[in-house]
Amino acid sequence: MAEKGQENITMRTLCLLAIIFVVDGHVPQGDLFDFGGLLAYYSFHLMMFAFASGYFFRLHGTALQDLAHRAKRLLVPLYVWNLVYGLLAALLRRFGGFELGAELTPYTLLLAPVLDGEHFVYNLGAWFLFPLFFAQICYAALRRVLGSRRESDIVSFAACLIAGMGAVACLQRGIGPVWLLRGIVLLPGYAGGALYRERLEKQDTLPSLPYMTGLLIARGMLLLLFGRLSYLLSTGTWIDCGPLGVYLSAATAIAFWLRAARLLAPAVQKSRAALFLSRHTLSVMMHHYMGFFAVDCFFLVLNWTRLGAAEFSVSAFRTKSPYLYAPDGSAGWTVLYLCAGLLLPCVISLAGEKILAKFRKQK
Repeated sequence: MAEKGQENITMRTLCLLAIIFVVDGHVPQGDLFDFGGLLAYYSFHLMMFAFASGYFFRLHGTALQDLAHRAKRLLVPLYVWNLVYGLLAALLRRFGGFELGAELTPYTLLLAPVLDGEHFVYNLGAWFLFPLFFAQICYAALRRVLGSRRESDIVSFAACLIAGMGAVACLQRGIGPVWLLRGIVLLPGYAGGALYRERLEKQDTLPSLPYMTGLLIARGMLLLLFGRLSYLLSTGTWIDCGPLGVYLSAATAIAFWLRAARLLAPAVQKSRAALFLSRHTLSVMMHHYMGFFAVDCFFLVLNWTRLGAAEFSVSAFRTKSPYLYAPDGSAGWTVLYLCAGLLLPCVISLAGEKILAKFRKQK
């Protein structure tokens, strides 16, 4: 636990791990850190993001001020970058022969960021921002209603868990709007982060080796009991393990990686690059597909100039996303795409921060 006023490096490390898992999970032939499927990313990584976000939960002024604060942080970037990527997709279709991304329409500009989020392809990870926003405002409203009662965090978590399990059940049966339900599914993760900070963190003292080993054994037992634990929250599909499997899977994986984050925290604290990345995870979520795109553009230039990348498929590049150039099917290229997916968004974020800082100085 961090001292008051100090940055919690363990939670920053958890955020860092979560975004690495997200990007690696989007790279064909990825899954470099999933322990052979025992800790499959799609069974927990977005819930882990919600958990880390919930850990930092606090109310910001009045209810309207709180709503405005969260909208400014999540919805404003969502809509600004939605327009940017919509224009990019249109230009690539018009002048580059690409077939990816939806057309620019009132729907794709105004409604799709909430109802879909994957429509322009190049910012595919942006779909997650609205469900996270929805989970945040629901939890904030619940805590305001309960007030400062002693057990409000426990009651809030229980209510969120019940709602989340109901949402998972609805998704399994195809009942209700997916765009709304996926935010409710994240609620127990978000509430769990707040509960961990307020009550459980001080009790998290078991020795690491037996604790983490026990969690891996528990994951194995869950796999035997439920079969596949992975699911696709963005579309609300492939949920074979049911509500209980979804949240037991998330709890065991988050507990494992939270302890791993604690062990890795001293090294992360010494790395400015790692800390920067951990503080800009939403930016990486938004832009990591452009990192893949940049690597493909590099190989495209090599192919056109006949300097290399002879097996690069221009057709696949224009019609498939993400397209991974992997000569002879080698999975080693995955690391290059993973690094680009993590680093280019940081460059975009840093450039954006400098432009905003310069703009504010001129005002």
